[in-house]
Amino acid sequence: MNNFSSSDKHRGFDWGAFVGGVLLIIAGILVMSYPDRSFRTFVYLFGIISILQGILWIYAYAKFRDIFSMSWVTILSAVIDIVIGILFLCANVIGGLTLALLFAIWFLADSIIGIIFSAHLRAFSTGYFIFSLILSIISLIIAIVLLFNPTLAALTMVYLVAFWLLVFGFNELMVSWMHR
Repeated sequence: MNNFSSSDKHRGFDWGAFVGGVLLIIAGILVMSYPDRSFRTFVYLFGIISILQGILWIYAYAKFRDIFSMSWVTILSAVIDIVIGILFLCANVIGGLTLALLFAIWFLADSIIGIIFSAHLRAFSTGYFIFSLILSIISLIIAIVLLFNPTLAALTMVYLVAFWLLVFGFNELMVSWMHR
């Protein structure tokens, strides 16, 4: 199916996309309305996912221990994942601080990579190179601020997720009407 064609076929209203869009918009509004609870929910989800990942590592060990000579690494990973998951579930402050710092480190790494990769633009245009370099430096400054202010990093993360939910929700609403 080609979504980019201007076909005259009418497929009907897409109720799945409509309901999904409405739910995503509601979720986005709720995340923005309750940033502290939303962030706590992120911490809990990360904890649960970490524990599930640990269980999957145990399964992988059971399956590959006779094939892979370093299969003990999977047990080590399983233990680390399960301990981190329990820590996130039982010590929300530590889990929240960890998520906020990981978010800031992610921005920091992307900013540094942006600065490094802007050099290739010099061959195309000095203006593009300077513009990209300035934006990457601004991004680096924001990342450093987030790194030293975990509360701001946590709020930024919550609002970015909320914004994504809203944008994706509105896109789904549009898609539901476009399929008719």
